Amino acid sequence: MKTLYSSTESAYALLEIPYLDWLSIKESPVFDLNPDQDDSHWLFLQQSPSLSQYSGLVLLVKVGDELYKFDGKIRKALWQSGKLQPPVTLMAQVLDLSEVEFSALNAEVQAKRINTLPTNELILVIYEELGLNFTSERIKSGFISEAINIALRGRPRALQDKRLSHEREDVDLKKAIKLFSRELAFIDSINPKPDIFVTGVLAGALIMLGTHRDLQAFFTRVNNRQGENKNNLEDPVAGLVRTIERHRIDDRSMPAMLSIELCRKTIQAVTLWEEGDESPLYWRRKLVSGIDHMPYIREMKRAKHIDGERDL
Repeated sequence: MKTLYSSTESAYALLEIPYLDWLSIKESPVFDLNPDQDDSHWLFLQQSPSLSQYSGLVLLVKVGDELYKFDGKIRKALWQSGKLQPPVTLMAQVLDLSEVEFSALNAEVQAKRINTLPTNELILVIYEELGLNFTSERIKSGFISEAINIALRGRPRALQDKRLSHEREDVDLKKAIKLFSRELAFIDSINPKPDIFVTGVLAGALIMLGTHRDLQAFFTRVNNRQGENKNNLEDPVAGLVRTIERHRIDDRSMPAMLSIELCRKTIQAVTLWEEGDESPLYWRRKLVSGIDHMPYIREMKRAKHIDGERDL
């Protein structure tokens, strides 16, 4: 690394740096999201050898004694893939930043990144921030926001009425995931099948597990399709599994309403399970019809002491 120019007064320096040394310099969130020209721009410049110096001009920031890449993400990918011939050396402009400025810049970039992420990717960020490490495809994929909204509000986000005081604020997904972390960990532990733990069933499971009921055996049996039949009658597990499978193959034009319906039916299956196999309500010929889920949501919120939380 060779210093070509340095000015303490302007907090600026110009370095000649070997390409491999540049690769080893740390990368911050700013580097990942800093706007850069697309592939075609840099590949086009490759046709003009006279512009190679421009292609090899990068910006670094110096924070204390540490250097960080500020731009060059697209070029790095092209150089490493072999699509663009990497230079032997790069010309690096270096700007000095204070730790306070650098932290504020990274925080702003992170906030912008989060605001533009698809919801499932935002949830993956939340998992990481909360230290949650799920292994099942159903939970670790992050497609749980609608189930959380139904579990807390009774309906998906798109159907909530912002004129109502208890629905005016959107659900704070980070708070909600932390709230349901125990329930999500259990569901994840049974390796939930995506075609069983569809949105409505997942919502019902979060609600009923959130009331501190002992339902591990029930949901494990549902996940494994281990329902029982006796004299042409079904137990609650078999009834719910058949309901899920029937809804899954139905051609429905309103998936949001279907999710609410499956949530209600999941809750009803749980209540029938709790009756016990000696109860006349336990064994049934017909599919569960579903019951009002709102009283159980209120029960869950009382159990978790979040009655007054407007963003849950």
